[in-house]
Amino acid sequence: MNNNISKSGLKLSSQTIRELLIKSRKYVWLLLLVFFVVVYGYILLQINSFSHTQPSQLQVSSYQKTSAAPPINPAVVNKLEQMKNNSVSVQALFNQARSNPF
Repeated sequence: MNNNISKSGLKLSSQTIRELLIKSRKYVWLLLLVFFVVVYGYILLQINSFSHTQPSQLQVSSYQKTSAAPPINPAVVNKLEQMKNNSVSVQALFNQARSNPF
């Protein structure tokens, strides 16, 4: 007799689960909308927190070690200085480059 009760209890619980699923189909779109809003909000919060973090001193020093300054040939510098002194258009180009950082 105890086995019959447990079997009927399983049937009853599976039927109630089916009924709940059928009733909840109306609200699936709402659950999906809430899910996507939560995920989108979480992503935005993570982006905001990452954009305001400062690099550590260790990260800064390791980056400075890896980025070497390009070598400047003194002969090229002298040639550019001579060209600047000889040509008006080159002087204008240097003045424009000094005033405009981009």
